[in-house]
Amino acid sequence: MKKFKVLSILLAACLLVTLLPINIIAASTHSTISGVISLPKGDVAPTGGVKVKLSVVTDNNTVSNKDDDISVTTELKIEKGRNSLAYSIQVPKSQNKKAKYTVYYEVGNNYAPFGWYRKDGTVAIKDQRTQIDLNSGDVKDVNIELLEGRTISGKIVLGNETTRPLNDLKYTITAIQEGSNSKSIDDDIIITQDITVKANAKEKAYKLIVPINTAKKGYKVYYTYENGGYKETGFYDKDGTSRDAADVTLIDVANTVKDIDLKTLPFTNISGKVNLPNNDKAPTNGIEVEVTAYNKNTKSSTSDDFSFIKKVKIPKGSNSASYTLTVPVAKTEYIVSYKVITKNTDYISEGFYNKKETKKDMDDATPVKTTNKALTGVDIDILSKKTNTKPDPKKDEDEFIKRYDVNDDGYVNVFDIVDLAKAIVGQYEKEGFDKDLSQYKNRKLEEKDLNIIKDAFQPFSNNRYKMKWFNSLKTLDFKKWFDKDYWKDFEKWDNWKDWNEKDFENWDYWKEWTEKYMKEWNKKQHDLNKNKLKPHQQNKKP
Repeated sequence: MKKFKVLSILLAACLLVTLLPINIIAASTHSTISGVISLPKGDVAPTGGVKVKLSVVTDNNTVSNKDDDISVTTELKIEKGRNSLAYSIQVPKSQNKKAKYTVYYEVGNNYAPFGWYRKDGTVAIKDQRTQIDLNSGDVKDVNIELLEGRTISGKIVLGNETTRPLNDLKYTITAIQEGSNSKSIDDDIIITQDITVKANAKEKAYKLIVPINTAKKGYKVYYTYENGGYKETGFYDKDGTSRDAADVTLIDVANTVKDIDLKTLPFTNISGKVNLPNNDKAPTNGIEVEVTAYNKNTKSSTSDDFSFIKKVKIPKGSNSASYTLTVPVAKTEYIVSYKVITKNTDYISEGFYNKKETKKDMDDATPVKTTNKALTGVDIDILSKKTNTKPDPKKDEDEFIKRYDVNDDGYVNVFDIVDLAKAIVGQYEKEGFDKDLSQYKNRKLEEKDLNIIKDAFQPFSNNRYKMKWFNSLKTLDFKKWFDKDYWKDFEKWDNWKDWNEKDFENWDYWKEWTEKYMKEWNKKQHDLNKNKLKPHQQNKKP
């Protein structure tokens, strides 16, 4: 029995010896930091308490090497009805004995969102913090009183009052109290908030909770927007949003500040369809396409180029998908292109918008100009790898209308002839038809040419299809029109033939023609007018 008792004592002693080094190591590799976190001005925590995230960090005195940094973070909670909370945290010691530790907090509940431990009181500026030495052992009384918060509020207003965005726009609102060191942000106070102006909206409210600013200083408030190389910034100024960081109104938050509104530069929409060629239908999984609006901007280099991208999917069994890009209204033009994301063997992976037809090369693209008004109908046809693609007949039709639609009403019909005739007559009245006779040289008119003009008036002279609307029209009687003396025997009008064969480079012929044929013309007109008079009017003197 004694033998077993002795063995038990020896075993216990061995175990104790084994554990002792571990405790000694633990004590030598960690230090404890402790103190009290309290609310300002005797505040007590509301329902739900006040959650505080407390961090103890060091850069091990090797700022350039982040891999050996030490950071310990713990979440604490000041319970409802209480003003403070005691804390105690174990922190690993640094490998560098000269390294110092920094203590800071993050919090919500309308208090200043962060603060740094300083021996004589919490501060909002990192450069003003007090660092502590945990390598030498435990540190007590690291007490932190949360900083009061002040509100800066307003809204971000989109600059285009004509067109609302059809995509979300994400902005960052920043309030900054700038320090004197332009090469570091450690003496600045910086508060940011990301907000999103939703599609079809024109503005979005924001609210920043900031520490009270230093006396005789204030906050610079501004927004930024960044996307695909594009960057836009606007600063608050009492006279309106400024684009110059030096032209701002600083905000003193001794009290709550509101109506700090910021107006953006205008955005607009480019929209259209992405179509598969040859009326193809998308397969089971659809076809994903990326549509890009690329802008070279103003510099010759690519440093200020930017682009906006939208992904769309042509669904199963469909031939097309609609897209909308919300882009800045720019002085320079956009190039719109597509890129097929889905792997396939039927289509060329990339193509560029051209108002006639999609092109393979960017140099052949039709540039797109943006204004405050939305741009629609920027349709892109995905290019096929097949060589036997059918041409689009609509394009031929569009070219025909573009060429012959004189009055630009979208149709080619008799009214184009009428409007053109009016223009010609107006020119005759203004300049005379004989200003440059060389334009008539070697040109002949025949009766069939007049018949073509007559045929153009068929909607008003031929009710071939017995349409009811025709009966209400004042139709033209071309038969009577051609019975006129000066039209009826057009082929026998020898005067015209003689005139047409004259050598207009010799201007004496024109004088001869004028004297001879205008005399005959006046006589014919006199006879016609005389025949129209009643018998008792013919002998009266004018």
